Amino acid sequence: MALRSAVGSAVTVLLVAVVIAMFVGQQIGQPILLGFVVTGSMSPTLNTGDAFVAVPAPVAGEIEPGDVIVFEAIELQGGGLTTHRVVAETDDGYITKGDNNPFRDQSGGEPVVTDDRIVATALQVNGQVVRLPGLGTAIGSARTAAENGLVSIGGASNSGLTNGQGLSGLFISIGLGLFLLVFVDSFRASEERTRERTRSRGGDTINGWTVILALAVLILVPANAAMVAPSGTHSVTIDSTTEDVTPGEPVESEFTAENGGLVTMLIILESSHPDAAMDRNQLVVQRGGSATATLSVTAPPPGEQAVVTVEEHRYFLLAPPGVIAGLHRIHPLVAIGAFNVLVLGSLAAAVGATFGFGTTRQRSRDRSVPLKRQIRRLLGRD
Repeated sequence: MALRSAVGSAVTVLLVAVVIAMFVGQQIGQPILLGFVVTGSMSPTLNTGDAFVAVPAPVAGEIEPGDVIVFEAIELQGGGLTTHRVVAETDDGYITKGDNNPFRDQSGGEPVVTDDRIVATALQVNGQVVRLPGLGTAIGSARTAAENGLVSIGGASNSGLTNGQGLSGLFISIGLGLFLLVFVDSFRASEERTRERTRSRGGDTINGWTVILALAVLILVPANAAMVAPSGTHSVTIDSTTEDVTPGEPVESEFTAENGGLVTMLIILESSHPDAAMDRNQLVVQRGGSATATLSVTAPPPGEQAVVTVEEHRYFLLAPPGVIAGLHRIHPLVAIGAFNVLVLGSLAAAVGATFGFGTTRQRSRDRSVPLKRQIRRLLGRD
């Protein structure tokens, strides 16, 4: 019975974490752990509403023909994230196609997919995409039901909860709450069994370090993904063979950074090209907003091309921009590490003030029914 209870709790926690990961991914515009498809272009590999395990591009390794990738489309369905298979590789990039589509994406005007536009790769085992049938549909149905409920409650108001970002944030909050409830409930149930065996008169116990560790994993994993996944290198090609480019004259290109998340971001732009200059190297982008920097490059001699790369680094603005920029100049990992230390320290302080850092025994006046049993009773299954 104890083993069954532990397995059930672990599965519940895993499912809650998966749901949180999907909605965090929607918030930052990048799939975290899981992605899902909304069309049938990848059938039968991935049907409409199926989910798949998404491996972030920085850790996915080299892309090869046969891989299923998630990339930023430019022309397909008006642009946005698209999940299609790589069918060929050229010097300019990758050729992609939906398994259920008769033509390649590039036959319809979509440019070849370059590495900087790839955000994730679908996990494959023995050449088969790891598929979770219908999970995306279930999540979408829950989201629609919640949105309709919010509209009914709020009427015609323009509350932030009725837009997509606010709703995703609501689901994340619900998921966090469920995680904590299940975690604490499982811990209480375990201590209850221990108390019955030892006939101790004490109450439930909570270990502060265990709570800190659980919260750290739940918060820091998606937070670090939100900083690392969208970062990368962007390329700009200046071609002096075209009529609108005069050799030796400056050519300007705009770089627009967007923030679809909930927290203000500091975006640092860097280029090692000797003839490149940015009017702004640091962009503070509010939640749901965007900011633009202008890249100026001297056009190369006639008949030549110049490829300028711009590195993008993203950090949560939890400290003054000058402090973050200073840590970034030491090394980007130092700035990310400082963020993790700050969040971990804040969690430790909050949990320590609430529960203490050791194992704390709390006396209870009643023997409460475990949360999972209460839910089963509400559903009429117990």
